[in-house]
Amino acid sequence: MPLISSDAVRRSCKYNKQIHRESKTISLKSESHAGNQPEDETQILPQAAIPLKPRLPVLLQTAEVYFQCPGEDYPISKAIHLSRLAAFYPKCRTCPHNTETGNLSPQTVKRLQQTQKQRVAPENLFTAEGVRGVYLNEINRIQAAHIAGAFSNLLWEQLPLKGVAPQEPIASPKNTVLHSLEYPGPEKSRGPCVVIGFDERPSSPDIITGVASALRRNGCRVIDLGLTVPAVLSYAANHLQAQGAIMVTGSQCGPSYTGLEFLLEQSQPVSTGHGLEKIQEITTRGFGRASRQPGSQRTFHPMEPYRTQFHKHFHALRPLRIAVACSLRLVRETLNELFEKLPCQLTWVEIPHQKRNLLSTQDSDVLKLQECLESSEYDLGMLIDDDSRRCAFFDETGVLLPQHLISKFLMNALAADHTGKAFILEAECLAQLPDLPTGWNVHPHTGTLADGYFQMQTKQAVYAGGQSGYHWFRETVPTCDAILTLAHVLAALSFSDAPFSEVLS
Repeated sequence: MPLISSDAVRRSCKYNKQIHRESKTISLKSESHAGNQPEDETQILPQAAIPLKPRLPVLLQTAEVYFQCPGEDYPISKAIHLSRLAAFYPKCRTCPHNTETGNLSPQTVKRLQQTQKQRVAPENLFTAEGVRGVYLNEINRIQAAHIAGAFSNLLWEQLPLKGVAPQEPIASPKNTVLHSLEYPGPEKSRGPCVVIGFDERPSSPDIITGVASALRRNGCRVIDLGLTVPAVLSYAANHLQAQGAIMVTGSQCGPSYTGLEFLLEQSQPVSTGHGLEKIQEITTRGFGRASRQPGSQRTFHPMEPYRTQFHKHFHALRPLRIAVACSLRLVRETLNELFEKLPCQLTWVEIPHQKRNLLSTQDSDVLKLQECLESSEYDLGMLIDDDSRRCAFFDETGVLLPQHLISKFLMNALAADHTGKAFILEAECLAQLPDLPTGWNVHPHTGTLADGYFQMQTKQAVYAGGQSGYHWFRETVPTCDAILTLAHVLAALSFSDAPFSEVLS
């Protein structure tokens, strides 16, 4: 055991005393601090007496309020909501959140209230025969493309499934050790063929651009007719054996309107009760791409074959003087070409593109044509609407003829060549003709274009008409065309030399 010197012992004792003094000083300081505080704060409360604060949800500190515009399937933030209100977004007029103006200026809020009172957008753009709305305010290129995409999805659903039949493997021409076999590649899928066209309105080229883009994106084969009329589009859709057709038109509405009309296979119209609700349903719930392969687009000029089909109808006519009022350039050009080799004299009455009522004697276009007929000698007059199908007739004195008399006049002429065939009349027109021959097979229909077409197909009828001014005739498929209607009226008048008013009476 090693010995410890006295000096080492003294140094160790001195070090221990210093540590004891420092620890005592620290304890005194801590007691002095504790003595300055109140007695109740120094005491430790029992755990049951401590009040528990309620926990705040974490999401409430960072959550954001979202809004949703009418007709849209996705939410928007409050910032976008306020920016749309400040920009007078059309959908804000019918939005239930348009009263939440946030920090918008009082002037902007006042203008918003005035706009909502004066201009209220319709809740539904779908009408009985298609889609109609004010250009840009209610229908723009994006909305038209969305509706066209919904229609293309409907065509894809109706398209029959097309697969590849099982085939025997084809042996390789080279005899290898493995005896490799080559199989033919699968056939590329082909989407539905859709014919498109647009009318003469300034807004139509912009709308047709969105329609064509949506159809190609969904894998459709697009055939573009360009500037056309609904009657020509219907002919081209059947001529090209297309699965569908879309016409961009605002016919029977004001100049600021635009819209879409649809046709199915064999030029069958799409109306309320015959497929239009399905398009509206797909538009509302949304849809995806039916094919990953993009579609194609090409052009087609149908005017030459379209005009050729009328040559068999415009023949053996007696000399007649006809005044026609029509604002469609293609219809005027077609009639001018057809009347070049006829003994008839054709006179045009200029009318603008506007909404008109063919059944009203107070309509401005009706009065204009009546004035022309009264100022000169004519055998009859005809007013063609902007859809190239609906029309009205006038006698030699300028009197607007009732549509039910025109229907009876045409059925009398057709009954001579089609004995025992059926006729289709609108219910209102049928009630105004109680004295029809007992041998005629007449059936009623609701008055829409699709129902007139459907009834003609199911009943194998040769004519359908009524108070609406649409006259259907059996061609390759049921056809409604104002030019074809004029041909049948002129042919019926050529059976005698009596005036138009006398023949009807």
